[in-house]
Amino acid sequence: MENQDLKGMSASKAAPNDRMLTGIPKQDIGCHYSSLTDYLDKAVGYNPKMLSTIDDLIMQFHLGAVTKQVNGHHGTVLPRISRNDKVVGGSVLYFDTGSGAVLQREALVEHLYSWYCFSYYVDSEVFFGEHLLSNKPVAIVQEEKTALLGTLAEPTVDWLAVGEGSNLTKGMMSKLAGRRVVLFPDDMSCDYWTEQFGKQFKVDCGFVNRDINRYLIDTIRGRGSP
Repeated sequence: MENQDLKGMSASKAAPNDRMLTGIPKQDIGCHYSSLTDYLDKAVGYNPKMLSTIDDLIMQFHLGAVTKQVNGHHGTVLPRISRNDKVVGGSVLYFDTGSGAVLQREALVEHLYSWYCFSYYVDSEVFFGEHLLSNKPVAIVQEEKTALLGTLAEPTVDWLAVGEGSNLTKGMMSKLAGRRVVLFPDDMSCDYWTEQFGKQFKVDCGFVNRDINRYLIDTIRGRGSP
């Protein structure tokens, strides 16, 4: 039996609260250039400074990749990591590198041990990017790629993503009480986010009929540097 199999078996036997991530060593991040990073490279116009910033982004968000392809595009590993450095879930997304459209979404757990080599437990109320929260203002968006583009376009803001509008819960938002927060829903979640969270947080529906990703890309290219 391979050592990797032993790691998986050992972790699966651990009690949920003992399945902790103490850190993700750089050497354990698999082949991190994926369909999403190819898309980001194209989005920033292959600007050398921005390409270096994307490399930093990969490490900050612990992005990985899988060898499996969908329509010729390698899957991107997008882990969700809690504030106390526990991997609590995530997705493997296959992006069209030209348009950025999601071709397929898979659960992270199937790829976890082979690409990250640490234990796993589930918490559905953790944002993508939550482990990077600081004292900056917070922007909440739908897609993980939007949070990454936002971080490139406006690094003075902490960008969080929910993946899908229905994933945003009161438990998640309660962690942001007292912070400066703006929610940017899409057309499918604007009414729900406004109804559920509009009394406590600012909900900006200005991108309901406007592509927020295009806006962020234009911002990045207009500035030309991080």
